[in-house]
Amino acid sequence: MVRSDRFAKLQIRAGRIGRMNRRTVAIGAVVLALLLVVAAVGVSALFEAQKEHNTTATYYYTAEVSTNATLADATLFLPLPADPDGTPTVEEVQVRTYRGPAPNWTTRVVETDRGPMLAIEADEVVGEERYYLVRENGSLARPGTIAPDEIPENMTGLSLRPALTRYEVGAQVTVEPFGNGIENGLIDTRHPRGNASTLSATYGYRPVACESPWSDAGETCTAFRADLYADYDAPPSTTVRVGPVELWGANEWGWFFANSFNEYTQRVDQVEFEGAHEGWVSADGELHAGRGNYG
Repeated sequence: MVRSDRFAKLQIRAGRIGRMNRRTVAIGAVVLALLLVVAAVGVSALFEAQKEHNTTATYYYTAEVSTNATLADATLFLPLPADPDGTPTVEEVQVRTYRGPAPNWTTRVVETDRGPMLAIEADEVVGEERYYLVRENGSLARPGTIAPDEIPENMTGLSLRPALTRYEVGAQVTVEPFGNGIENGLIDTRHPRGNASTLSATYGYRPVACESPWSDAGETCTAFRADLYADYDAPPSTTVRVGPVELWGANEWGWFFANSFNEYTQRVDQVEFEGAHEGWVSADGELHAGRGNYG
């Protein structure tokens, strides 16, 4: 009888302990869930705070000039990034060459009746006479380029493709070292025309479909025309290519693994001349806006 009472008491005590353990587990789960919610909210708020203070807004500008023979007394006017009020965004550029001689050029911003433009002036734009040796199917018969004295005597099934000496001018301008908390960044990359820097000497804007396979519903594309000027002396067989001229406006932010961006790009297509040239030309272009993260 005593043993039965003791056993009953032990069962009651075990039940109480079980209920206490379940209650403890339940309270612990609630506390853990609350901690996770607080942590998630805290991390999100911290990321937004970091985004406000770690957003960089930058304009990138590049333009190319290529030739397979030396140009004499060269003057070029190229579209230049300008703010909505017409003030040039870029005032100084750097010049570099790809496997060619160091360029001795003068670059400056000039005012024209088409707006501010980048002027390139040089006594000589050196173009080295080099070629690609190409098979009939278009593949290279020899890696790299060859000089005139390296051209094979037997050219059966082969042809020469001019290898132009390529130069690039470029600039990078940071709008502000750190973000000021403006949502989606400092540069209006969704609607850059009238709100951000765009290329000068452009006109005839019209909406077109975005052809990039990675485009999404928020992106917009606009075709336009652009003016360039080229004046130089060169042999009749000279091939000269001016452009492309490109501008990027980008907002970038990051904190640990939470990195993102949004941007727009504007591009003026390359134009090609044969021999000497003097005068203005018009080229096609496209403005691609609204690319990236706007959440």
